[in-house]
Amino acid sequence: MPLERREFLKLASLVAAGATVSACTPVYRMLGDAFDGPMPWLAGDGLTFRALQRMTYGPTLAERQHAATIGLSSWVEEQLTPASIVDLPGELAVRPLASLSLEAVDLAAWERDDVVAELQRGALLRRVSSRRQLYEVLVEFWTDHFNISIEKGACWFLKTIDDRQVVRRHALGNFRDLLWASAHSPAMLVYLDNQANDRSAPNENYARELLELHTLGVDGGYTQQDVMEMARCLTGWTVRDRFWKGQFVFRPEMHDDGSKRVLRKGIDPSGQAEAESVLDALAAHPATARRLARKLVRRFVQLAPSDEEVLVQRAAATFTSSGGEILPMVRLILLDGVLHAPSGLTPKFKRPVHVVASALRMLDASTMAGHRSRDIWPAWDNRCSNGRRPTARLMIRRPGRPGCSLAGSSPTSLPAIASTAPRSICRLCSRPPARPVLARPSML
Repeated sequence: MPLERREFLKLASLVAAGATVSACTPVYRMLGDAFDGPMPWLAGDGLTFRALQRMTYGPTLAERQHAATIGLSSWVEEQLTPASIVDLPGELAVRPLASLSLEAVDLAAWERDDVVAELQRGALLRRVSSRRQLYEVLVEFWTDHFNISIEKGACWFLKTIDDRQVVRRHALGNFRDLLWASAHSPAMLVYLDNQANDRSAPNENYARELLELHTLGVDGGYTQQDVMEMARCLTGWTVRDRFWKGQFVFRPEMHDDGSKRVLRKGIDPSGQAEAESVLDALAAHPATARRLARKLVRRFVQLAPSDEEVLVQRAAATFTSSGGEILPMVRLILLDGVLHAPSGLTPKFKRPVHVVASALRMLDASTMAGHRSRDIWPAWDNRCSNGRRPTARLMIRRPGRPGCSLAGSSPTSLPAIASTAPRSICRLCSRPPARPVLARPSML
C-alpha cells in the first residue's frame, strides 16, 4: 500500500526524534549519575570528614559515602588521576563561560569587567561543582604560588590564558614544566614588568620574584648579584602588542648579549636559552624542593615543628628523586600527613571563598556564582532585606516542606559554615524559604 505524504512526514519525524534521543542517551545517563538524589547524613565518620575537608572544598554527602566505601587511601589515589574522573558537573558548570576558552587577541576585544567576572565565576563554579576536588585545590595552590594580579595592565585578559595554559595544565605535572610555562606566560611578564626589561635599563622585578618566591625562597642561597644577573638573562623576554597580541616573544635587539653568572655558574651568550638554562637549574635546586615541600605540607597539615620537618624532608626527597614530579610529592604528603598525622588533624581556618564553596557543597546546593538570569528566575529578582540585590543564587536540592524551612530541615550536626544566605530558592517547590539558611564559622 503506497505511503501518503502526510504519513511519510510523520514517520520521518519519529525516526529523526528517535535518533536524537538515542544520541543524547549517554549524556542523560551521565547526568543521572551526576546526581543521585538526597542522601542521609552520615554519622561516625569524623576522621573521613576531617581528612576530606583538607583535600576538597567541603565534602558532599556523596563524596563522604564514596570515601567511606573505598577507603581514604583509594580516594586519594583516584583524585590524583583527575583525567580518569568523569567530571560532567564541573564541565557543564563552566560551559556558558565563553571567555575561558578564547585566545588573548579575542579576549582583548571583550569588556574588561566581563572577562574578569567570568574568570572569577569559573573558579568558584569549578570548586563547587567539580568532582576533581583535589585537582581544583592544587590549581588554587599554584595560582597563589605564581600570583598574578588582574589589576595590572593587560593582565585582566592575559590571566585567563595563564590560568588555562599554565596552572591548570601543569597543576599535577612536572614542576620544571610549570615553571617554564609560567616564565613564558605573557600575564606573568606583564605583571612583573619584564615586558619592559631592556638591556639599556634592566628591570629586576621578575628576576627577584623568580628566585625569592617561585623557586629558591628568601633563604635559598641567592644574592643580590644573582638577581641582577638573572634580570640581564631575561632582557628581551616580552609580549606582542599588535599582531598576535598577547603572545610571548623574544626580541634579540632588547637582549643583553654579554656573559653572565647566576648561582656561581657562568652563562655564555645564547639569547633566549640563557634564562631557560637558569630555569632548569632552579627547578632542580634542593632549595626549591624544600620550599615547595614546606608550602604543600603547611597547606594540607598543621604539625608540631619536629614532625613537620620530617615530613618536609621526605616530601623534598621524593620530589628530587622523581625529577621534579608534583604528583608523588603530593601523594606522600596526603597519605602520610593528612591520613596519618602523628597528632591528628589540628583545625585550620578556611579562606572566605573556601567557606562559601563549602556552604554550597555541604548543603548540596547550586550557584550561578553571581550571575543573574531572568530566563531562569523571571519572578525572583527582588532585593534583599538590606536593599541590595543578591550577588549569588542558591538552589537547595533538599525536598521542600510546607513553607520550605530549609534551615529547620538541615542536620544539626552539619559543620559550621561562615556565611549567611539571605535569600534561597528551593529547586523542587520554587518558593522562597520561610527562614534563611543559617551559617557559622567553619574550619578545615
